[in-house]
Amino acid sequence: MTLQSVKRFGLMPHTGKGKALEVGRQALRHLEDAGADVVLEPEAARALSRSDLARSTDGWGDLDAVVVVGGDGAVLRAARAMIGCPTPVLAVNVGRLGFLTEVDHEELPEALSRLLAGDFHVEDRMMLKARLMRATGVVADVVALNDVVINRGTFARIIKIEAKVDGELVFDYSGDGLIVATPTGSTGYSLSAGGPIVNPRIDGVILTPICPHALASRSVVVRAEEEVAVRVTASHADIMMTVDGQVGFGVASGDLVRLGRAPHPVRLVRFGRDRFYRELRERLGQGKSYTIPGEGGLEP
Repeated sequence: MTLQSVKRFGLMPHTGKGKALEVGRQALRHLEDAGADVVLEPEAARALSRSDLARSTDGWGDLDAVVVVGGDGAVLRAARAMIGCPTPVLAVNVGRLGFLTEVDHEELPEALSRLLAGDFHVEDRMMLKARLMRATGVVADVVALNDVVINRGTFARIIKIEAKVDGELVFDYSGDGLIVATPTGSTGYSLSAGGPIVNPRIDGVILTPICPHALASRSVVVRAEEEVAVRVTASHADIMMTVDGQVGFGVASGDLVRLGRAPHPVRLVRFGRDRFYRELRERLGQGKSYTIPGEGGLEP
């Protein structure tokens, strides 16, 4: 991305982590010293004692960039809060995994300098939309960057899942539930449940059964443009729908969940080449790197 300068920033540190708030203060000081205008989400403004900078994320569409400080959880929360906002997000990691983050907090000064200079590019990641519907009407209308999970609640009682893709039946089984994930979320809960790893630059939706009581129920990857409809039935009321593992809704037997690509992606700031496979190797312990003879291009 080529800009003369980036002068208007949003700052969103994880307010529940002391380290994230400390790094957030450093970022605020760096940006203000550089002459940038900075706004904070209200909760962060209170935590940093800067109520003069408080501004709801609903009005962040005119900013040049947003700096999110925390871990993947902070990025997931920011993506939902900023849905429909075209402002790119620089994610700064102070956590452990950080699949979504671009830089670690030690690299913050250099990252902010590059951001101020407009020396970055933007990568779009698709998001999911989900609508929980009941006979009485719409219960919830939400978006997710990682996944939407429909599963049994506290007690070990199975539920019945019927899933259709564009009206065609794909799954009909009893088990613990179903994970509907984006490629970004393929390295999360879906992976733990036996789902595939999908490069996040590929648009698609991953359906992964959770402990299906069946001999043949495997993950299915469908096109992002297709609509997924999930009907849940059970003899009990202990069923949940969770969004990115952060927001939950009660599901009643007979409810329908309709899912598909959200109309707006989240836009992530990137400074260099795609690091997905390297991060996969390093963070999930996939072995050491090695050089392929002739690596760097194919012979004509």
